Amino acid sequence: MIEGNVDQQVNISAFQRSKKEGQCNGDSYMVKETDEYFICLVADGLGSGEAARDASSKAVEIVEKHHSLDVKSLMSMCNEALYQTRGAVITLFKCYFKEQKLEYCGVGNIRFVISAPNGKIVNPLSKSGFLSGRPSNFAVKQLDYQKDSMFIVYSDGIVLTSSDKQNILRARNPQIATQYLKQRGLPNIDDLTCIIGKIN
Repeated sequence: MIEGNVDQQVNISAFQRSKKEGQCNGDSYMVKETDEYFICLVADGLGSGEAARDASSKAVEIVEKHHSLDVKSLMSMCNEALYQTRGAVITLFKCYFKEQKLEYCGVGNIRFVISAPNGKIVNPLSKSGFLSGRPSNFAVKQLDYQKDSMFIVYSDGIVLTSSDKQNILRARNPQIATQYLKQRGLPNIDDLTCIIGKIN
């Protein structure tokens, strides 16, 4: 399924597909924009099916309710909410428009890549592991970004080569980039979620 969403500052295109047709997707995501910031979360519940979806959706509920908080606080709250679930891997980032700063934190194998208009690509690394309520330290990375930067965040159901990433980020338009992914073809190896965006 593809969804397009054009907001005041950030234009996004999101794509999700389940590993098995008719089965619920174990991934969840949310995006939210205010006058001051844009926030995006992708969570992948361990395994697949309803139990995986239950875990990933708990993280979404936390961020939807408390999106005004900083990324580190939100990650801690997501971790607490995932106690007694299968657990989930999470990538969360927040762009502050006035400062043109981005806070990023990832645990697990959800990838995040951002590209400046000049083509410079930054691919911050996530911490290994997953969230399940166990005590954990969250390393939040602070990045500068420029207007017209493109980003992509995707779960491990998608495998992208360096060439794929370049083609997506050079598209300069999230909807065109999503069409590239559709045409490329994506194997059904796992639930997948992909969000492509441009910060205007």
